[in-house]
Amino acid sequence: MARSRGTTISVKVPINWDIMTQRTQQRLRQIVGRDTRVIRAFLGIIEQHENELLTGRKNNRIHDGKLDKLTITAIRVKAGNGQRITVSHDIKQRFTRISTNELQECRQTAVALYESYLALKGKKRWSPSRPSKVNSTRRIPRWTFIQRFKLEQNSSSVSRWWLNLRDTLDSVPEGRVIHDRLSIPLKVSPFHINQFQRGEVKACQIFTDLSGKWWVNFAIRVAISEIPSTIHPPAVLGIDLGIEKAACTTLITPMKVRETRFFKQRNKLEVIKNYDRLVADLQHEISTRINTTQNADGVLQKIRQMRYKRERVARGYDRVLVRNLLDYIEELSEKYTLYVAIGRLKNIRNTARKGNFKGREFRGMIHSWAFARISESLKHGLAQKGWSVEGKDARFRAVPEAWTSIMCWKCGSKGVRSKQNYFNCPSCGHKTNADRNGAINIAGRLITLTKSLHNVRGLGKWETSVQAGKYSRPKARKKMPSQGKFLLSEEDETSHLGESAAVHFVQMDLISFSDGISEGDDDPAVENTVEILSVARSDAPALEQEKEARSSGGIPSQ
Repeated sequence: MARSRGTTISVKVPINWDIMTQRTQQRLRQIVGRDTRVIRAFLGIIEQHENELLTGRKNNRIHDGKLDKLTITAIRVKAGNGQRITVSHDIKQRFTRISTNELQECRQTAVALYESYLALKGKKRWSPSRPSKVNSTRRIPRWTFIQRFKLEQNSSSVSRWWLNLRDTLDSVPEGRVIHDRLSIPLKVSPFHINQFQRGEVKACQIFTDLSGKWWVNFAIRVAISEIPSTIHPPAVLGIDLGIEKAACTTLITPMKVRETRFFKQRNKLEVIKNYDRLVADLQHEISTRINTTQNADGVLQKIRQMRYKRERVARGYDRVLVRNLLDYIEELSEKYTLYVAIGRLKNIRNTARKGNFKGREFRGMIHSWAFARISESLKHGLAQKGWSVEGKDARFRAVPEAWTSIMCWKCGSKGVRSKQNYFNCPSCGHKTNADRNGAINIAGRLITLTKSLHNVRGLGKWETSVQAGKYSRPKARKKMPSQGKFLLSEEDETSHLGESAAVHFVQMDLISFSDGISEGDDDPAVENTVEILSVARSDAPALEQEKEARSSGGIPSQ
């Protein structure tokens, strides 16, 4: 299948299982069970012949043609091609109640699963289990494409929306060309209808969750409207993800730092901590029951339910955060040609391993932080708006976040964080919020990585920062020597009115900017700061900086 252009979203719709007839329910179980067995058979064959099937530059893809030669016979072929009377693993002979098209869909699903395993295997410190070795009774759904199903509206008293699925369980052995159809009622809400109207339904898969509830997951190709080619001044939005502060964003223009906005979710931490306490109590009860040789099955069921509830709460708050970030980005896009940079927290979980002497609370906090989910959701949301999120011309990038919160964005020196949210630079005396300092540094790293922003120095232009990438990362106790020429003289170390925001040279691939904070959102779900700092000339006054430090849990300036 050719790779399509555009953005695909998934919409999960519940099946109205209670109003289905017993025959339809049994039929659906048989179809999904048959697909699971076929997919598992393909996974076993791929694993057995892995060395023969691997292809691609990094050997992380499965060759579909070679897999077909191992599993599917070919009697009717095009002129010039040889027939395959027998194959090593004849899947069609083994599973006689499946059509060729459905067999191809099962093969594609198995190949996608195995390629996901190869991608995880290629990462450092990852040892994923092989898909065929996982001992699980859960069904594996296949992706069914639009040729094999229809999404219909029927003015029936039972249900309005139906999934008309092709059923080949009986028609294939009998040799019938016209296959039976299976009508599955759906519980479609106005939200689902709005998602259907955004694009074209391309595929679906039927599956059950851990509680045994049946769902249909639709893949919808979103129709992306072209972004108008309006000329706006360039700007970069740096996003620093946090735990107590869900996110800190800072908008950088060639002139100065325009505004900083904090997205806070205090209720999220309280709710998750309550769930963690309940889980800890249940774990203690399980250990007590085991030591006293009592049955702990009921407590195990409760702890599973508690874990799923906690995960749903975390996902809900993350969706709210991503939604507000997207609204904010859309608002800024009306004024600027915006680039967005978010910190990539690589190997952060390694700092929270047991035995690093940072405590159980710190480990639990880091391991429950779904930063990758937020980054991927934000990237997917921007792609739906027509943004370029892949390749060299991408306007959204995840940049390395190492050292961004501890290095001063003004002078590049290593600062001091006496409090979690407070940053103090002993070299230049700059005091600010640590998350804000990190967001500015993240935006600066995007400028160094984006060639379209490497323009001529001057008013309204980005400073050329190609040479900044040559400087190595500063060490914790040792300052790295300079390896290139400064863009300014050593005597001129502070910003002046009317200068470019990226005039000064900074170590560690960072760019120097000015200050400014604007008001936050009014959304009750995401609480933001409302303090306003000066945006003209240089830094905010000492009084405003002191207020910022106090509100963030820091210490007052001296």
